[in-house]
Amino acid sequence: MTAGNESRADIPAVIVVPCAATDRVGCRIVRRAVTRVASEIPEVAVAAPEECERGTGAFVVAVDASRACEASADLRENAIKPSLVISAPAVLAKLGLLKPGSDPRERVEELARALADEIHRSLDRVLEEVRERRRYREEMAPVVQRFQGIWGKVEALPPPNGTPDEKDKAAVELLGKRARNLFVKFDEILPPSEWSEAHDLFQDALLCIAYACEGWAAGEPERWEHHLEKARVQIRPLLRRLEQ
Repeated sequence: MTAGNESRADIPAVIVVPCAATDRVGCRIVRRAVTRVASEIPEVAVAAPEECERGTGAFVVAVDASRACEASADLRENAIKPSLVISAPAVLAKLGLLKPGSDPRERVEELARALADEIHRSLDRVLEEVRERRRYREEMAPVVQRFQGIWGKVEALPPPNGTPDEKDKAAVELLGKRARNLFVKFDEILPPSEWSEAHDLFQDALLCIAYACEGWAAGEPERWEHHLEKARVQIRPLLRRLEQ
């Protein structure tokens, strides 16, 4: 799979980069192992170093076959710093599978399965985070849609200039009420731990929107502008994460 030419929505969560395709037995073991991992885990794709690009947002794992064939070195030559480097010889030696006198060429499948299992274990934490973020995005989608409806109308309001007429005042007060209702909705959604601060900031921004609406309805431009600008700042961190 080519990692560099995909749209952001299509980029896999984890990209595993094996060593170069050579006839060395270590390279064959590595490539079979990473192919196995990608076939078992939907969030994982296999790519060559030159197919990776900076800024994809994917977790990049380099699997080195030997000192003579390092995917990690090839990635760094392309200005990509892998998030994790796995040494196949080190893994297999730790598992006691590289025994003196044994010929690895006769055990390629066995060694590839063992290496694939170790890669899978190494990715467990990453995949848990990936699935938590996916769950959160799915739960947040209708909430953000409701927010955009409120926010678009609030930002389109002209600055208050004296006491508004009752019809306009009622419409803006309704926007403030909707912002408060959405504030309560946020308590029902548990964010991934690393996004909790951005989640809380966004939730607080909803109260700022409600306060801004109150300022508009009261004909108080300073109160309106202060809370509106604070909301603009506080919604950005979470929206950036949801767009990644």
